[in-house]
Amino acid sequence: MQQPVHDHDSAEGLAPVEEYRDDVLSSVEPLAPIELHLQEALGCVAARDVHAQEDMPSFSSSAMDGFAVRSADVAGASPESPVELRVAGRARIGRRPDATVGGGESIRIDTGAPVPAGADAVVPIEACLSSRETVRVLQPVSPGKHVRPAGEDATPGDLLVPAGRRLGAPELGVLAAAGHARMLVHPRPRVVVISTGDELIDPGQFPQFGEVRDSNAYTIFGAVRETGARPYLAGIVRDDVDAFREAIVSQLVQADAFISSGGVSVGEHDVVKRAFFKRGEVRFTRVAMQPGMPQAFGRIEGKPYFGLPGNPVSVFVSFEMFVRPALMKMAGRRDLDRPQVTAVLDTDVEGPKGKTVFARVRVRRAEDGWRAASAGARGSNLFTSVARSNGLAVIPPGVDRIEAGSQCRVILFRSMED
Repeated sequence: MQQPVHDHDSAEGLAPVEEYRDDVLSSVEPLAPIELHLQEALGCVAARDVHAQEDMPSFSSSAMDGFAVRSADVAGASPESPVELRVAGRARIGRRPDATVGGGESIRIDTGAPVPAGADAVVPIEACLSSRETVRVLQPVSPGKHVRPAGEDATPGDLLVPAGRRLGAPELGVLAAAGHARMLVHPRPRVVVISTGDELIDPGQFPQFGEVRDSNAYTIFGAVRETGARPYLAGIVRDDVDAFREAIVSQLVQADAFISSGGVSVGEHDVVKRAFFKRGEVRFTRVAMQPGMPQAFGRIEGKPYFGLPGNPVSVFVSFEMFVRPALMKMAGRRDLDRPQVTAVLDTDVEGPKGKTVFARVRVRRAEDGWRAASAGARGSNLFTSVARSNGLAVIPPGVDRIEAGSQCRVILFRSMED
């Protein structure tokens, strides 16, 4: 039986941005954890706490090349009155020491080598005069001097990696040192990207009159990849309901989520809106924002579906506000929001008074703080302004203009150096 398709366009008017975002985020959950080898787990989110099961390091080692000694034996050592000790053996890195240290004895030791039993300190090679069988120590050392004790880094029960932590290079190193070759993580979401429209052609083709190269798929591909998820381009689907349905159904096995661009606004060729989903439910909402007012969201066989507008800037802003945080939540991330700054505007920014406006700006750090300037005209088809910008200045509902010299909240979507 066909599932209902809800439309909030007329009855409820425009949905506030925050309300729609919260609705989307409350509808997705982290993907079920799987165990991956550390090489594959890089960038994934830990699904459980990892505690140390043993001392790290597991043995005391030397921090210097020199001689392992009993500190009491060399308490009175000085250049004028050196203490002579017998060299009882050698401690090399990666091996057991070939002797223990008794009274009046020492063992030649390398940096990183295990400290032999009986010794409680290491005298640096620079403070010694050595021969084959004896060493003359020229300075005293206190107990524990130049010794890296067992458990100095962690002891059993210490938390090494908390659940919810994204695994970077430091975490991989800690896990490996603790003896974990594999890790239980939330996997990267697999995201199928579909473009709809009879006018679309591939980027490498020469457009005939009225045709448009498909840029949205590549914007979404890059944005998905930057979240850490795995995007798959499913190609261009013509304005045909059956073709669109088949494009979705054929990808259900490999997809954790779907994103399409185009076909969610009011119009006779809006394939997504007219599509007959036997396996899911999709609702269409007009969000009080510019750009990106028409939005679609739902589930197809339990998998999230995001229907974005067709205009390139609308696609980018919609992804930033709704899709990006949802994908990150699916990946187990807890830090869903982009960094924000309060900047002084160098130029006016404006937009419809009844909507939240996201204006493309270029942010820079100045002597008096953050500054932001418009990156170009605000048309939702003018994508070069996005490439010139690194932030979205937010004009709240009820305000149609923020003048130059005023402060404005800015969402940063990439670093200022990019």
